[in-house]
Amino acid sequence: MQKSEIRECLGQYQLQPIVEAAQKDRSVIRMLISLVYDKENLESWRAIEAIGLVAGEIAKTNVDVIRNLSQRFLWMMRDESGNGPGSAPELLGEIVRSTPDAFADIGQVVTSFHDEQMLRRGVMRAIWRIVEIRPDLLTMTQELLEQKLCLDDKDAGVRAYALMIAGILDLKEFLPIVKNLGNDSSTVKVYDKGEFMTTSIAKIANTVAARMAGREK
Repeated sequence: MQKSEIRECLGQYQLQPIVEAAQKDRSVIRMLISLVYDKENLESWRAIEAIGLVAGEIAKTNVDVIRNLSQRFLWMMRDESGNGPGSAPELLGEIVRSTPDAFADIGQVVTSFHDEQMLRRGVMRAIWRIVEIRPDLLTMTQELLEQKLCLDDKDAGVRAYALMIAGILDLKEFLPIVKNLGNDSSTVKVYDKGEFMTTSIAKIANTVAARMAGREK
């Protein structure tokens, strides 16, 4: 599969042909990675999602290939790489989401990077994507809990992901903060299921608060 064909599939949100091609030709992964850096571009997010799906399929028969890829992305997140993190946290979130049992340790390492401001939004998204399908997989670090799960972060995107994480994990200790965010009119754009979704922090917070209150009954 050529890069132009990959881009055509991404444009149509047809990810399965890419997954099938990558199983036969690993250069497809490299071409996908080259497309993930513009987070204002829908194509980049679809490429990130596709890499997770590709990783899940390849890991069924050759987990070491994907572990090596994951280590490369972790290296990019660390200062010594010199390359900048790019979309490494988001990519790792998709990889762990696709093969949670094999890469639970990677997910926990990603969680530990929440304190890096440059990485925080990507890390919180990764946590959300992982716990969305496996709420039991990650342990929220004491430091992250002491920081109120970053619910009061200045970045609205971080607050959005933190709210969704709190809702999934039913972290009722943060319910007062969640309710307070019901007055936050900041808008956010979140990628999910192939499209951008524009919503407000208030709408997310009110949904999460209602869910938490419902569980108390």
